[in-house]
Amino acid sequence: MSSPREQRCNVCQLRRVYNTAVVWCSECEEGLCSECKQYHSLMKMSRNHKTVYISDYQRLSPSVQAIKQRCNEHDEKFEYFCDRHERPCCITCIHDSHKECRDLKPLNDVIKTSKSMNECANIEKGLKGVVQIIEKIRKDRTDNIVALDEQVLRYQNELKDMKRAIIDHLDRMECQFNDEMQDKQREMKSRVQRVIDDLDDRREKIQKKIRNINAMKRYASDLQNFLGLRGMEFDVKNEQDYLKALKENGSLDNLDMYVHFHSFSALEAIRNNVTVLGRITSKTTRCTLKIAP
Repeated sequence: MSSPREQRCNVCQLRRVYNTAVVWCSECEEGLCSECKQYHSLMKMSRNHKTVYISDYQRLSPSVQAIKQRCNEHDEKFEYFCDRHERPCCITCIHDSHKECRDLKPLNDVIKTSKSMNECANIEKGLKGVVQIIEKIRKDRTDNIVALDEQVLRYQNELKDMKRAIIDHLDRMECQFNDEMQDKQREMKSRVQRVIDDLDDRREKIQKKIRNINAMKRYASDLQNFLGLRGMEFDVKNEQDYLKALKENGSLDNLDMYVHFHSFSALEAIRNNVTVLGRITSKTTRCTLKIAP
């Protein structure tokens, strides 16, 4: 049989005329054009058949459209329903496959006495309930995704805050250490500079004495030279002793600055041993949603 989705009149197609079908007869399992529909409603064998518009019939799911009025195996109309096998049967089916079945009932009687409308309403209600539960579950799962995004953002911010706090702490220690290092440098340079200043002062005095000796040699009398030089011999001895004392008391020792970074060992340990900032795990919390309607 042709599918109603082709929207062709099956009767006209037998005459090789391709008219558009406007209704579908499920009992005949055929699409009918407007003209054939009139004949179909007047013929004795089909005047009581129920027809629906093609557009309405196409709204049915393929699984419902696949339900036929005739037996696929014997091409006969279904006449009975077997409760044991829960399937409709044609006359030939009864003789071939249902000889032992005692629950055969006329199909029309089963359809008339069935509570299909109530069952349909119950099924529809049940499906709507399932949809509501699906919506709840979907919202719960969506909320879970949002929560995961918020958790990642929170931990990222915590990591940034931790990093910023560490950097700020290191910056403060750096500033403090630089200040202490500069203070120490000034102290050490001051000690060296005092020796330099003292040497400069003594050098100036000695150079002045040398100029006096040159002047004495040129302009002083022999007595003046004799007595003047005698006094200067003590000055030479004193200056030599002074220079020896500078060496002996450590004033000429080199002053070098050495820094022992106490925190560097800890920082090196972090760099060498701490390869990850933390361990990422997942925690499963049992669902508390009520699934059953």
